[in-house]
Parts: sequence; C-alpha cells; structure tokens
Amino acid sequence: MKRALSLSAIVSIIFFNVCGGAYAVEDLIAAGPGLALLLLIATPLVWSAPVALVCAELGTAIPEEGGYYAWSKRALGPFGAFCQGWWAWLYTFIDIGLYPTMFSDYLAYFAPEFGEDGSNWLRKGLMIAMIWGFALLNLFGSRTIGNFSKLFFVLVMSPFLLLVLIGLYQGLTRGFPLSPVTPLLTPGKTLGPALAAAIPIVLWNYMGWDSISTIAGEMEQPRRDYPRALLISVLLIAAVYAVPSLVAMALLGTEQFDWKTGAWSAAAEQIAGPWLGSFVSAMGMVSAVGLYAALVLVYSRVPFVMGQDGYLPKALMKTNRWDAPWVSLIVSGTLYSVVILVFRDLEELASAAVTVYGAMLSLELLSFLVLRWREPTLSRPFRVPGGWCVAVVLCALPLLCIGTGAYYCVQDAGMWKVVGIAVVIMASGPILYPAAAWWRKKSGA
Repeated sequence: MKRALSLSAIVSIIFFNVCGGAYAVEDLIAAGPGLALLLLIATPLVWSAPVALVCAELGTAIPEEGGYYAWSKRALGPFGAFCQGWWAWLYTFIDIGLYPTMFSDYLAYFAPEFGEDGSNWLRKGLMIAMIWGFALLNLFGSRTIGNFSKLFFVLVMSPFLLLVLIGLYQGLTRGFPLSPVTPLLTPGKTLGPALAAAIPIVLWNYMGWDSISTIAGEMEQPRRDYPRALLISVLLIAAVYAVPSLVAMALLGTEQFDWKTGAWSAAAEQIAGPWLGSFVSAMGMVSAVGLYAALVLVYSRVPFVMGQDGYLPKALMKTNRWDAPWVSLIVSGTLYSVVILVFRDLEELASAAVTVYGAMLSLELLSFLVLRWREPTLSRPFRVPGGWCVAVVLCALPLLCIGTGAYYCVQDAGMWKVVGIAVVIMASGPILYPAAAWWRKKSGA
C-alpha cells in the first residue's frame, strides 16, 4: 500500500477514532459537575496516556499494516494473532452502528421523522445509505479519508470554539452564575449509580488510541509521526472534552438544565441563541460522518491483513488503483448493514463493548511485555522510558480501568449483557481457529 498519510491526517483520523467532538459527554455531565470534570481530567492520565505510550512503542517498532494484529502475531504467535484480529473485527459490529444512529439523532433536530419516535424504516434507510456512502468513499483510499478528516475536524470544532468564546465573554463580563466543579454529584444522585453511569461513558469516549495502528503501513513516516500524532491527540482530545464542558457547566449547571444525548444543541441555544444551537446540531451530523468514515478506514484493514495471512479468503486482500481494500470494504459494509437491520437498537450489544475491548487491549498489552522480554534489541525508535517497573504500571492502569468499568456496567446492566454476551462473542475466536488454521494451510499461506 502507498504511504500517503501525513502527520496532520494521522492526527485528524485519531481524533475521529477516539473523539469526534464533545458530543458524547452529555450523560457524563448529568452525573454531576465535579464528578464529570474529575473523570474528564483523570481518565487521560490513567487510561489514554498509558495506552498511547504502549501503542507508540509498538507502532514504531512494528509499523506494519494491521497494527495490533501484527504486534500479536510477532509476540503471541498465530493463535494470539487470530484471536486479536477476529475479536477486533467482531468489535467493529458493536461500535460501527453507533455512528449512523448518532447521525439520525442529530438530523432529528431538523427533521423529527428521523428520530427514535419517527419512522423506523426511514431511520434505518438513512443509516444504510450512510454505511454505503462512506464505504464507497473509502474506495478512494486513505489519502482521501485523511483529507476529509482534516476538513471534518475544522467543521466539528467550529461550534464548540464559538460556544467557548461566547461563554467566556458572558462569564467575564457578567460573572459566572454557577460553580463548574461543585457539587460533586447532581442532587438526588448517589455515588454508586453515578459511577455506574459515568465510568463506562468516559472510557468509551477515550477509546480508540490503538485503532490508527491498523493503517501504519499507509503512513508517510510512521516511526516519526506515530508517537507525535498520539501525543498531540491525547492533549487535544482532553481539551476538546473538558473546556466546553467547564464553560457550559459554569453557565448552565446540572440542576436546572437537562444534560442528555443531544443536549449540546439546547446548551448552545441558551448560551448564544438558536443560530448556534442549529450549528451545533448540524456539526453533530458532520461529527457522526467523520467518525464513521475514519472507523471504516481502520476497521477494514483487519479482515484485509487476515486475508493476507490466509485465515480469511484471500479475496479480502484485493486492492484497487487507490490501494483501497475494496473487497474488504464491500464485505464489511454488507455485514454492517445486516447488523443495523437486525437490531432495533444496539444498546444490548453496546453493554458488552467494554468487555470485548478489554480482551483486545489485554492481548496488545501482553504483546508489549512479551516483546520487551523476548526481543530487547528490537529497534524501537520510540521507547517508553523507565524500564520494567514503568512498563508493568502502564499495562496495569488500563486493565484496572477496564475492570472498574466492567464492574459498574454489571451493576447497571447485569452480568449477562456485560460479560455473558462478550464471552459468547469472544469464544467464537478459539472455536473457529482450528478451521481457520486448516483453511490457511489448505490455501498455502
């Protein structure tokens, strides 16, 4: 594949793999201003930074297409690599459907018939059109998606920049009526249920630092740009979440304002007027588009590299004149469409997302430690400083976050939705591996 992605394109794609703007933090703010800001500031330190540092070391040591799949293959062998790739591909079916849903929700601000209370088939039809529209856009290659991601980034950031500037002007000239850090919890809420709702949300909002690794083979200079892009993105995304939230809570609070999905539009209306509310809603649609386009880019490379290795049909590795894996994109688009049509909503699957992602991340962290032990002389243009003590702590912190998130998810949604469904999904990897290995041997890979 051509190396066509510049540093700015990589940052923009990371932005849409992890964030896409402050649109998804409304339910976190609803838990209470103090708790929301505490989690928004602490999570990058104990979750984002450790995962980003591990990915930076592995990504510069093994800058190959497929990213975390290639890391697991080198560190854990064929079985570990197959499970990593298979789980990652199945995880996409949980994750990818959320963004056409988000697009429809923000469109409903202008056209209520596309909302949850509108026509189900009209809503589903719009989601299917979005899936195929951006599957086809991805056929023009990673450079095209990188350029679109840069444009979408500017568009999505614009309304929040205006909200922050107008909000700061109002606060500095008239005074901020409320404290953005107190109370810790919204009155009427208790700590346990608030954490049960907030921790999975904040972890999900900071997930995806490893996703960009799957297109390392398409970066112009991965050994130089990968760690730089991760550093820029960690700082940028933390600010994108925290700063608008801080200003909005200082002006609106959480007691008199209903923070729920889509609330940024109403917040913008109250702070600056209907024009900014409409702008925020329109850019919410652009955010969903940017998220979806970037995620299709990175997710389509997983079946592509598994096809290269012979675990999936080799047809999946076919590319077109723009070096886009067109068969993988078409197959993925078809399967995403089936998921959208079969499930009325993805809430039940989404409850298992943190557990499935935790399993994927565990294999990445294990690969990091195994390669440190087995191949100490491997060239690592970026190496996490501090030796084994720091390496172990970096791996322990994300796992502790995942465990905490899963615990509170179980309290809220139940063991079956959080763990049971995830175990069924993940069990398919070891079960299918013997057949996949036979297929690989038969095809001569």
